[in-house]
Amino acid sequence: MSIIENQNISSLEEMWQFIGKNLNPIGMMPDKASLDHMQTFRLYLKLRKLDSTFRDTIQIQMLKNELAYSLLETLVN
Repeated sequence: MSIIENQNISSLEEMWQFIGKNLNPIGMMPDKASLDHMQTFRLYLKLRKLDSTFRDTIQIQMLKNELAYSLLETLVN
């Protein structure tokens, strides 16, 4: 299936909203006119991947903390 046929892909405006949400607060927001559609799409995919990795890392850390707390609680009781 080609990229164009995939209905799960966000619109260009949604991509820019996601890019802005992630890059604007740290002052790294590119100018919309400086990127073509393919460059925007690549940047969007890269940020999505990083966002997913970050969320996975946080979830792993939370699970480790819960496990450690559970083990500690078992040892104390």
